[in-house]
Amino acid sequence: MTGDRALSRRDFLRLRRSERGKVLEVSCRALFMRCADAAIHAEPVEDWEPWMGEPPAVINRRSADEILGAFEQDLLDVQVLRLQGPEWLDSLAQAARVNAAIAAFRARGGVVELASG
Repeated sequence: MTGDRALSRRDFLRLRRSERGKVLEVSCRALFMRCADAAIHAEPVEDWEPWMGEPPAVINRRSADEILGAFEQDLLDVQVLRLQGPEWLDSLAQAARVNAAIAAFRARGGVVELASG
């Protein structure tokens, strides 16, 4: 992997195996931060000239929709969802979508574990 790769969802989602099957461990704080960062829209700088020095940073972020789509996709392949710091989900702008994904996961027989932190 190169140093300029996009931030991987594995930075806040971890897959593990347990006696109950595959476990998806999610840091809700990191999920909140990734979605909040995705909502920031940087305006392109069109006035930049080479004499001004270093050009503005170009930051390519995944959208919140892409982040949550990856979360929903990962839930299809696990039996246990372990939520670290679930209180962060209350502040998430897309909380309804996350809660719907978790409810669908439970309806399929998935187990949800909550851990503070």
